[in-house]
Amino acid sequence: MSREYENDGALHAKLIEEVLSHYPDKAAKRRKKHLNVAKSGNEAGGESEVLSECDVKSNIKSIPGVMTIRGCAYAGSKGVVWGPVKDMVHISHGPVGCGQYSWSQRRNYYVGTTGVDTFGTMQFTSDFQEKDIVFGGDKKLEQIIDEIEVLFPLNNGITVQSECPIGLIGDDTEAVSRKKTKEYDKTIVPVRCEGFRGVSQSLGHHIANDAIRDWVFDKKDVKFEAGPYDVNVIGDYNIGGDAWASRILLEEIGLRVVGNWSGDATLAEIERAPKAKLNLIHCYRSMNYICRHMEEKYGVAWMEYNFFGPSQIEASLRYVGGLRPRHVVTAYEDLGMVIVGTGYEFAHSDDYQRTGHYVKNGTLIYDDVTGYELEKFIEGIRPNLVGSG
Repeated sequence: MSREYENDGALHAKLIEEVLSHYPDKAAKRRKKHLNVAKSGNEAGGESEVLSECDVKSNIKSIPGVMTIRGCAYAGSKGVVWGPVKDMVHISHGPVGCGQYSWSQRRNYYVGTTGVDTFGTMQFTSDFQEKDIVFGGDKKLEQIIDEIEVLFPLNNGITVQSECPIGLIGDDTEAVSRKKTKEYDKTIVPVRCEGFRGVSQSLGHHIANDAIRDWVFDKKDVKFEAGPYDVNVIGDYNIGGDAWASRILLEEIGLRVVGNWSGDATLAEIERAPKAKLNLIHCYRSMNYICRHMEEKYGVAWMEYNFFGPSQIEASLRYVGGLRPRHVVTAYEDLGMVIVGTGYEFAHSDDYQRTGHYVKNGTLIYDDVTGYELEKFIEGIRPNLVGSG
């Protein structure tokens, strides 16, 4: 909406009630907890009020049968955290469908020769069949790793991204990974990211972070000459090349970016990450776990930054005190637009607590919004632009 537009909180509340009225009673009761209207925000001269868990429920299982784009744990691990690490081969261990769906779908740009020293847009799958479910897939996994080493010898490591059947039948991917790590003297990481774990892709992020902690850090004698201004850029996936632009800005203020994960990342960048002086985190939700671990174990401090729009770029580069600005709301405001509604697909309560600092009074808040709800909100408010990503 244009800057002259003012959010009509009463209208938005009425829209929520209208949408809920079309649901069965049980579904309406559940969805009501995920929809709300912001009561206050960053109005000039006024104090911002934080959205609490009581205002918007999040990180709860979606209603069965309702179309949602939240993804699963496998999507969070393979599709978000591990997939963009370009010099590793990522095996989708399970039926072919999950791997095909996640194949090269996020525009994670990278530099390299695909199929030689980088593998980001290639898809490797163990293509589970019924006999693999009955007899187990450990031998098949060993064979796949052997074939990868023959066909793609310049890979610097392998991850095994477990799909649902792996957890259901109890395959020991950890044992296979340890065996092949010794055989090839190469990093092989099993990731227990079976899709049924958790309520969205968010737990997959956490599992992937834990795999980095347990299977990558402190496993090699990393030779790296550290400097006083070394930083890691974490949680930037170089979608459309944005991490390259961020790197330029950070280097122009005198910082040395020694690692960017996982967009355009190499395994070596992850291995040397604990030697940096500061972690700069862009996507808090997906990578805060490993940042907290590095702070606790290695003493590497971390902070959020936001390079969406000129206002947040300036604020992040100057590192003004207080809460770190998040996501794209202020980028739209820089363009003279008013935000009438916002929400997340797989947020936790602390994400909404951060959101409450900058949404204005009357803004529609929707967590894990359904296709039906979003359609009705658009019909009722008639915004000029709908953005997602």
